[in-house]
Amino acid sequence: MTILSALTRLYDRMEADGTAAPPGFSTEKISFSLVIDADGRPIRLADKRSMLGKKPAPVPIRVPAAVKRASGIKPNLFWDKSAYVLGITMVEVVGEDGATTLTAGQAKRTADEHAAFVAAHLELLAGTNDPGLLALAAFLQNWQPEMYNDLHGDILGALDQNLVFEFEDQTGPHFIHDRRAAQHFLRPAGDGPEAMCLVTGEHSPVARLHPSIKGVMGAQSSGASLVSFNSDAYESLGKTQGANAPVSEHAAFAYGTALNTLLERKSDRALERKLRIGDTTVVFWVEAESGEQADQLEAFMGQAFNPPDEAALANQLAAALRNVAEGRATDGPALAAETQVYILGLAPNAARLSVRFWYPGQFGDFARHVVQFWDDLQIEPARWRGPIAPWALLYETALQGKAENIPPLLGGTLMRAVLTGQPLPRTLLTAVIGRIRADGVINDRRAAICKAVVNRLDPKENIPVSLDPESRNQAYCLGRLFASYTYAEHSYAKRSATLRDKYLAGASSNPGRVFPLLMRGYEHNRSALLKANDQRRGGGVKADKAVSAIVEMLDGASDLPGALSMDEQAKFFVGFYHQWTAFFEKPEAAAEAAAEDNADDDAEEIQ
Repeated sequence: MTILSALTRLYDRMEADGTAAPPGFSTEKISFSLVIDADGRPIRLADKRSMLGKKPAPVPIRVPAAVKRASGIKPNLFWDKSAYVLGITMVEVVGEDGATTLTAGQAKRTADEHAAFVAAHLELLAGTNDPGLLALAAFLQNWQPEMYNDLHGDILGALDQNLVFEFEDQTGPHFIHDRRAAQHFLRPAGDGPEAMCLVTGEHSPVARLHPSIKGVMGAQSSGASLVSFNSDAYESLGKTQGANAPVSEHAAFAYGTALNTLLERKSDRALERKLRIGDTTVVFWVEAESGEQADQLEAFMGQAFNPPDEAALANQLAAALRNVAEGRATDGPALAAETQVYILGLAPNAARLSVRFWYPGQFGDFARHVVQFWDDLQIEPARWRGPIAPWALLYETALQGKAENIPPLLGGTLMRAVLTGQPLPRTLLTAVIGRIRADGVINDRRAAICKAVVNRLDPKENIPVSLDPESRNQAYCLGRLFASYTYAEHSYAKRSATLRDKYLAGASSNPGRVFPLLMRGYEHNRSALLKANDQRRGGGVKADKAVSAIVEMLDGASDLPGALSMDEQAKFFVGFYHQWTAFFEKPEAAAEAAAEDNADDDAEEIQ
């Protein structure tokens, strides 16, 4: 099933349960309403913003569908920003002392925007006899921007915000656009040329322009197009705009409304059906027998993408998903393996949206692939307990761990691999190794990424989950050996520039050139540690035992490779992580070794 047809079917479900706007309407972020009386006199500015966060935030309200405008002047019906509705915007005023203040005023084209809003409504409402619409017409005929400062309410807070109109009668205030007479004007006309819709297969009026999609991270705040033809390069056979790929007005409205509803920010995390992975915004939904089952499964999928912090809940989630993946009975019909699921990844691309990936499949396949991903990432020891979110791995590839520094395209390629069970992208391994070589940090997540990528690319590699002292893999053993040298130095003295700082990049890529130098330096640290009379001696004993065992696995380390491939470097770093963490698993072991009597006996054993 195509993206547009799946979204159109989703809209039918949303419209039935009241979570999506009907035709002719859309859900927009509204901050204030202007309350007027029966004579069209403004009563007050009513603040509609949510006060739950750190600062007031607009709330989603169902209003007449937003028009598409780029640089031209085109008003919305019954709502818009303050420049259109009231002819007032935020302007900077420079005082006599040179200080700049913000106040209500008119910018270069504010008057033209307001005039267009007034003209459109007076033409639309001509001949109406509805009291609310007559009041709106009277307000627009009598309103002057100079009257703005006389309004009651937060006049500065309302500047450049979206406003709607409320009509106050004996029953109290209510939105003018919700009146039955107003909705008569808002029904789609459907007067475009007819053709067979590529989504529904029906002959109906074709949408000339497709809806703007809002809420994709990094895209234009005013919205971007999923489908558009705005250049001769995208047109053919003399057809323009939507006629190049005919989609009915109803289907265009339906898919746009459904997608915008998925992209809305929800106050309750359990209701969220979107997440961000790198530069990709991911939305997901299901087709179930009932809306309740769909809501339950969508909430479950949200947890699979973003596991809860509490270990008990995360493990419970993992167990339930593993039951589905392995075909065992589940707690209820909501987790049925045959349920159809859809996952869509979108990324910004100027005024358009790029589709990073599209996954239509069954919940059972989704469960198997996600569980496989979690299994691939198993590493010991690890700070996390239970499942890990895909987005969390991407921060290990970014400079300073910042989201804006995550390599572009990586989030989409990672999710495509996770959802399909294909090999994890080599670009992920390359990015992680690049960060390790740059900052010298080899933590559990980076080691897990190295292991997961290499093992899935070639299962025969079989990089171990935890320390394998019997492994003779050369790259893995060299990583362990470098960790042992580093631990010996760490036990001997704290230095501003350590072996890891100076030699990690070289040792992992060109061991044949670097390790002979490291071995000579280690002999100096080893000799000093064995002469120590404090706990440092215990660290030396522990390091030297490890070095002896590893060198034996390397057949005396007489023939080291001149260079290591990217996959071999991954094994090197996993070996380093396993050996380094093993040194710190039982801190009391160093004290026990240092407390052994007869230092000469210890020295003979080491030699």
